[in-house]
Amino acid sequence: MKVVKGEEIFLTAPNKVGLLEEICKSISESGVNIRAICAYVVDNKAFFRIVTSDNTKTKEILEANNYSLEKKEVVIVELPDKVGELYNFASKIKNAGIDLNYIYGTTAAPQENAILVFSSDNNEKVVDLLSA
Repeated sequence: MKVVKGEEIFLTAPNKVGLLEEICKSISESGVNIRAICAYVVDNKAFFRIVTSDNTKTKEILEANNYSLEKKEVVIVELPDKVGELYNFASKIKNAGIDLNYIYGTTAAPQENAILVFSSDNNEKVVDLLSA
C-alpha cells in the first residue's frame, strides 16, 4: 500500500449547466492533468475537490477566472484492487480511532490499483499508520 500526503483544490461556485466543462477546460488548456475529482451540489452551490498534476498552477488559473477556492491537505492511498482491501483500510482507520472527514476514489481498470483521496482528523497519524 502506497500512502502520501497530498493537496487538493477545494472550489465552490454557483451551480449551472456546463460548470464542470468550464473548470476542466481552464485546467486542461494550461497543460495540467486532473488526477482525481469529486463534485456535488448542495442548495444550488457546486463543490469540487480536485487533485491535479500541478495544484499551484491550477489554483492560479482558477483564481484568475474568479472561482472561490482554497488548497486543502489530503492523504492519497494506492491499494490493490481486490475484494476486502477497502474493508482492511477502514478497519485500520477505525481501530486507530481516526475519524474520516470525507473520502473518494476509483480504480482505473481490473487488476490495477485503486486510488483513495481523503481527509481525516489526523492526516499525519494516518500516513504513519498506513506506511508501517
